[in-house]
Amino acid sequence: MNEPEEMLRFRGGRKGDQCAPWLAGYGDSVTTPKRTPDSVAAPAPNSRALREQLAALRRDHEALHREFSEAAQVQRKLSPPCRLERGLFDIAGEIFPVRHLSGDFLNVFDVDLQTVLGIGDIAGKGGSAGMWFTLMVGLVRVLAGSLNDPAEIAAGINNYLAALQPEAPITTLFLTRANTRTGELTYCNAGHPVPLVLHRNASVEFLGAGGPVLGAVPDATFVTGRTTLNPGDTLLAYSDGILECENTCGEQFGLERVVDAARSAASGPSANAVLFSVLGATQDFAAGKARMDDFALMVAHRSR
Repeated sequence: MNEPEEMLRFRGGRKGDQCAPWLAGYGDSVTTPKRTPDSVAAPAPNSRALREQLAALRRDHEALHREFSEAAQVQRKLSPPCRLERGLFDIAGEIFPVRHLSGDFLNVFDVDLQTVLGIGDIAGKGGSAGMWFTLMVGLVRVLAGSLNDPAEIAAGINNYLAALQPEAPITTLFLTRANTRTGELTYCNAGHPVPLVLHRNASVEFLGAGGPVLGAVPDATFVTGRTTLNPGDTLLAYSDGILECENTCGEQFGLERVVDAARSAASGPSANAVLFSVLGATQDFAAGKARMDDFALMVAHRSR
């Protein structure tokens, strides 16, 4: 299925917003000054200064736009490839910021004979959340490289964030270590919207074992969950921007529609098919209403 047009714009950056003119009326008591031909034709004494100020503002706006675009490209480079294969697994993932920079993040990298997959959501959006993006991606990589247990990794990140001054934004994280030769998953869900495993027989398993959001409770306790992707099974993880996507009536997309969209791709299962089935379903559901939050999706499908 083709990628939804709206979801492709992040790769090249977004255009600047256009400003509409201000129209104001103050009632009948306001009178319009009479204009003579001379007053219309003659430029205001400070028109040159205004033109110079406007030109300076345009230059500043263009420079700011370039800087945000460059920062967005850095985020892209720190994110995993949109699609890759690891052993028995076909993996796909994407982030779609509602502004230039994303507060949602993805991790996919190899540690020894396992592959680490992570998806997270930093509170806020735009520049404020985007500034923490690099830190979170780096923390996951560093701790997952030295710790085997996902619960220990989550606890380490939590304690680091809780000790920061000024305090870090609240962050959710789903992290799993995947044995791509056997299909076994060990995972920890730190306050993230609960990912699901869509089994080949169409049953659904939710991966909720873990603990609280990161950075809120020092020395919080986290637990590790375990499951297995068998041939034909699919792991689907998503950010709350997917669940809370609204249509023009104010209804939210919700978990049931996520599951239905994932199942609709089962006739030709692949990680990419599931990812774009969910994205396409959210776009159709929104019916043109602008998104209010970042989107992130991560899919791992075991083909055999």
